[in-house]
Amino acid sequence: MSSTTITITKFNGTKYAQWATEMALLLEQKQVYGIIKGYDDKPEEPAANTTATEKAALKDWMNRHGVARSTILLGMEPRIQAEYMVVKDAKTLWEKLTSPYKSKPKLNIFEIREDLWSIKLQDCGDVDNYASRIDRKVKDYNLCAGPSTTDTDATDTDSAKTIAKMSEQEHILYLLRGIPRNDEWKVFLELMMDKNARMTATPNEIVTKLIKKAASIKRNKS
Repeated sequence: MSSTTITITKFNGTKYAQWATEMALLLEQKQVYGIIKGYDDKPEEPAANTTATEKAALKDWMNRHGVARSTILLGMEPRIQAEYMVVKDAKTLWEKLTSPYKSKPKLNIFEIREDLWSIKLQDCGDVDNYASRIDRKVKDYNLCAGPSTTDTDATDTDSAKTIAKMSEQEHILYLLRGIPRNDEWKVFLELMMDKNARMTATPNEIVTKLIKKAASIKRNKS
């Protein structure tokens, strides 16, 4: 009787520990967990005179390695997936994810806002990279959301403070702030700085408008 395939929520930059646990179970089910943990090493390249069995062992490992890497990547939302597609080794991919996301709850919300304030479209190359950088910082900020206290044993309600998640309006503010202040973007900025237009928009809708505007500017230059 076949076992039920584990399904997990795609990783969006938050709740890393929960996602990593579910992903580890999925990799175990696929019998490739040892590859990312380093105890299922790649066999040495077979010499020309090696047996078919030895050659088959390498081919089998390469297939399982591909399963491990693709499973991890397919378990991410597209924007995060795009950042890690360049990592070809499954074990390295897993380690690169572990390092930043495990420590993110310790991030300083003021530093995150400072970083957001400094992101500029012209420094990112294109709208996709620009929006992705801002999106990751917003997710970093939201990791810090929730009850917070300087003393873990404190019971006085006055000593505890709640950090609210970043609103969509603030997210939109950062998306608009990094746009060049020049004639090419002037009409777009005038439209988006309209408070009523902003209040009814979502960050994704703003990104879509940015992409369309960037394409229009590119056509006019060609």
